[in-house]
Amino acid sequence: MQRISLFYIVGFLFMVSCTSFKNPEFRKSEGLKSIKIDKREMSFELNALMYNPNRYALKIKPSHVDFFLESQKIGIIYLTNKVKIRALKEENLHFEIKAALEDGALFKVIPYINRDSVSIQLRGQIKGSILGFSKKVKIDETRMVPGKSLKFGLGEN
Repeated sequence: MQRISLFYIVGFLFMVSCTSFKNPEFRKSEGLKSIKIDKREMSFELNALMYNPNRYALKIKPSHVDFFLESQKIGIIYLTNKVKIRALKEENLHFEIKAALEDGALFKVIPYINRDSVSIQLRGQIKGSILGFSKKVKIDETRMVPGKSLKFGLGEN
């Protein structure tokens, strides 16, 4: 009987602790590296400064999301490596990314390269885990970035 009540108490505490989950904060990009562009595929590495406001570490598992530029779908972005974000830390993280591009995606990007700012959107589900428990989290993030950051190695910034 005590085991059953202990199980319910632990379960309740776990559920309450999950309700206080806060999304990790993206602070800034440290730049793109190893950019490879093919006709319909692109791969690169991204270093980003992120902060985890939670009291527990998070793991982001390989996932994919749709990528939009000014409301036009450019392709699907795949995170190919696992990333661990330590609890209550701001740290520089390494992401290995592949992108499956839509037909004519590079031609859709060209008009926006010289703009001061453009809207990029990531929409889909990210797979992650907390304390060994896996979960999929829906994301719909929109950010404004300088247009010259879209050159992806096509010319100097």
